[in-house]
Order: sequence, then C-alpha cells, then structure tokens
Amino acid sequence: MRNFVWKSIICRFGLPRILISDNGRQFDNIRFRKFCSELGINHRNTPVAHPQTNGETEVTNRTILQGLKARLDRSKGQWVEDLYNVLWAYRTIFRLPTGETPFNLAYETEAVSPLEVGLPSPRMEHYNAASNFSQLRGNLDLIEETKKAARVRMARYQRKTAQYYNSRVKAKLFKVGDLILRRAEASQPTEQKKLAPKLGRTLPNRASPTARSIQIGVS
Repeated sequence: MRNFVWKSIICRFGLPRILISDNGRQFDNIRFRKFCSELGINHRNTPVAHPQTNGETEVTNRTILQGLKARLDRSKGQWVEDLYNVLWAYRTIFRLPTGETPFNLAYETEAVSPLEVGLPSPRMEHYNAASNFSQLRGNLDLIEETKKAARVRMARYQRKTAQYYNSRVKAKLFKVGDLILRRAEASQPTEQKKLAPKLGRTLPNRASPTARSIQIGVS
C-alpha cells in the first residue's frame, strides 16, 4: 500500500494533507502509519459501518459498482476486465451534483472520446495545433473558478437531497434499555456469524448524533 500511495497519489498529485481510509489491515498497520507520519500526512480511519464519514467516496464506489453490475450481468468474475471501461464512463459523463465531468474538474478540458474519431465532433474538425497549447493554458487558469462553481452546485444539490430525504423519514427515538434489532454484517461477529444474536440493549452513551452503541447478548 505504501508503494501505491507513493506512485499513484504522491508522485502524481503531490503530498495530501489528510488521507482518509477504511480500517483494512493494509492501512491500519505500523509500517503504513509510520510512512504517513514521516511525510506529514494526517491519516484518518473511517468508523466501521458508518459510510457517512466518507460519503463522497462511498457514492462514487456505489456508482462504479452499479456500472459493473449492469455490464457484467451474470459474469461477475470478469469485473476486472470491464473496470477501466466503467471508470472511463464515470470520468467523462456529466455528474448532476457538480454539473461537470470528473475529467474536466481535474484537467479543465474534456477528454476526447473514441466516438469522436469515427464521427468527428466540431472540436475535432476545427482543431488547430498552433492555438491548442495556448487554449489549454487558458483553461488551466480557469480551473479554480470551475471547481469553486462545482462546489457551490454540489452544496446546493446536497441540501436539496437532504431536505427531500428528511421530509420522508420519521424520527425514531431510542431510550437506554430499549430492545432493538441490529444487522450482524457490520459488527462481523467472530462466533456464530449469521447465527449470532440479533437483539441487544443500547448502552448509556451516544457515539455521535447519528450512531449509537449497543450491548449484545443482554437478557
């Protein structure tokens, strides 16, 4: 994992101030923590089974998984072969929250699609090598403005989405000692697994405004 972070992230984009990851062993180990510490990277782990902590990444991953499922149908074992096709589609399609393509937000220009080779688009037909370089430099000067506008649109989109969701959700209040149902997937019980108890009592503390601690196996 250190090699991946060095080659694919740091050498390409520079040192990040904060690196957010899940709790996998490839991240949660002494060697990786030392690697981040030596480079001044603030490494943070997301809480287990709490995807809201890293919402944007989770939404992106969900979209990619949906694309893979749609392409592979029953051939799930061949997902590696189609992964880059799905990533290409994701990076070059306009996203509703930002109003931009991920490719354009990264490079301030749109990627040339293979479709434009067989069916030339206006920018392919009017391409001028002499002026292309200066146009690209001009685009880069506007990249921060484009990103700022995208952040504003994303905040507006998230606010509207939250308002719609909250209008359809009924509040559920739990008191200490209430019996609740829980899913065993997130806690990954070491014994019995799917046969592990599905009932527990809430502990007298609150982890966050949206998460609760529970005590398992209390009769």
